[in-house]
Amino acid sequence: TVEQEAEHGRMRMKEEGVRRFLEALGKALSEGDVAGVTRSWEIPAFVLSDEGVLAVSDPKEIEAFFAKAIQWYRARGLVTTRPEIQSLEVLGARLLSVDVRWLALDAEGVEKTSERSRYILRTDDDHELRIRVALTLTPIG
Repeated sequence: TVEQEAEHGRMRMKEEGVRRFLEALGKALSEGDVAGVTRSWEIPAFVLSDEGVLAVSDPKEIEAFFAKAIQWYRARGLVTTRPEIQSLEVLGARLLSVDVRWLALDAEGVEKTSERSRYILRTDDDHELRIRVALTLTPIG
């Protein structure tokens, strides 16, 4: 139907926006641009994992975390990351859930490892996507 086609078109536009957002985040991470990474978050935010919960109330917390993470990856010869969207769900007019597989590549562009994350993204008042919740997805078993 026309309504289904229109909805499919809106979903493709949302997915393209999310793809651009994640690619920009991956570029910032790869270039060590912690300010760029920090701009991808909206405060307050939450980081959830099996290890615990972190309520983020200050952008400096994001900067410090990703500065250390970038150093950790570089020390292991991982110099760039690239996102692969695995699933996308519209949760509301301004909310999306996206599952991402982050490929970690060495200087030759060879994938050495990957990790999976789920983000709850919110479109802010300036119509930009921002991370509000980040979950580390780990295999069960």
